[in-house]
Amino acid sequence: MNQIRHFDLELAELKRSLVTMGNLVERSLTIAVESILKANVEGREQCRILEEQVDILETVIEDRCHTIIALQQPMAGELRLVISAMRITSDLEQVGDLAESIAKRASYIARNHRVENPEALAILGHLVVSMVHHSMESFVTGNLNLARGVLTDEDSADDLTKQCYERIQVAMQEQPEKIREYTHLLRAASLLEHIGDIAVSIAEETVYIHRGTNIRHHHDSLDQA
Repeated sequence: MNQIRHFDLELAELKRSLVTMGNLVERSLTIAVESILKANVEGREQCRILEEQVDILETVIEDRCHTIIALQQPMAGELRLVISAMRITSDLEQVGDLAESIAKRASYIARNHRVENPEALAILGHLVVSMVHHSMESFVTGNLNLARGVLTDEDSADDLTKQCYERIQVAMQEQPEKIREYTHLLRAASLLEHIGDIAVSIAEETVYIHRGTNIRHHHDSLDQA
């Protein structure tokens, strides 16, 4: 096997590992969202198990990236892929951590006083899962329209989070005996918004990989790239 062929296989394996990691994280996030919407305790352990698998993959992918850089000396587009892969790996690991945290808060609510979810919370949760899915699909396929959609969804996620905050704060005043549960619900909404921001970061990295353009803080430049 010649060196170029070996390098191509290394990059392909790197992408496959990232896809596997993305699938695990998306599954964990979906469980976390359902847990907070239905206030169940089962999601916490499920997310914990998935997070352990994600942590292992993070180490494997980072080691592979370091090896590729040290031994293969990638150029231009290949180097962008490897550098972005390390960033996306970190992003995905963080999403896994946040999903586990959401599931923990759902478990607390389930074990104490049930509270009424704002209508916007379900919309926000499903939107954020979609954003993570589309950002990774864009990375895999190079479809920058998907990345563009994730960037556009950021404003919707922010608006939905604000609606959640407003409704939960009213509920805290009306039901002070449940203020701890509502505090956990408020934090869950904040974590979902944060995950949406991370999905945007992955979409930005995808544009960098495929276009060689850094659009952080300049999303309008995507249409000009």
